[in-house]
Amino acid sequence: MRESSPHVSCGLGTFSQTISMKEHMNTILIIGLIVGVALLAVFHRPKQESAAELRQWFSKQLTTISENLEEDIAEEKLGHYPHAGKQSFESKGRITYTLLDKNLSRYELSQFQELRAEDVASTAGYQLLQDTVDRLGLSMKLEEVMVDGDGVETWHELDEYVYDFPRFYTVTVSGW
Repeated sequence: MRESSPHVSCGLGTFSQTISMKEHMNTILIIGLIVGVALLAVFHRPKQESAAELRQWFSKQLTTISENLEEDIAEEKLGHYPHAGKQSFESKGRITYTLLDKNLSRYELSQFQELRAEDVASTAGYQLLQDTVDRLGLSMKLEEVMVDGDGVETWHELDEYVYDFPRFYTVTVSGW
């Protein structure tokens, strides 16, 4: 009778070598995940734009609004302009534009951000929009809207825990 070997062959190596390799793969996988998470934490921080970059971004948006203003007014007079809030097919005589970020949601700035409404109003895009509004005989208002807390209204989740109250900008054109 042949002596049985303590190791069972399975093609790529012995059974004990395969088990040992699986243990090392788990360790390598865990180390890889930890390194990946650490790299994400280090390199994927939210970018804090400078006031100059934000002015340039908002100026481009205001230029686009200026270029499309007459078409938007024509649509609004017909009741086809999508106003925020409750929708109706009536002209409101005004359009409120919210300055957006690159994902087309309102661009919320930290209360600690240096940019102010005066900075937005001093951009070339704002001046172009103001010239267009003046040419059409309309009025325009730039507003800084403060976001009031997180909207939670229960006693055990107070807004006091929100460290930074963001704000965003809107431009309202009216007078037709």
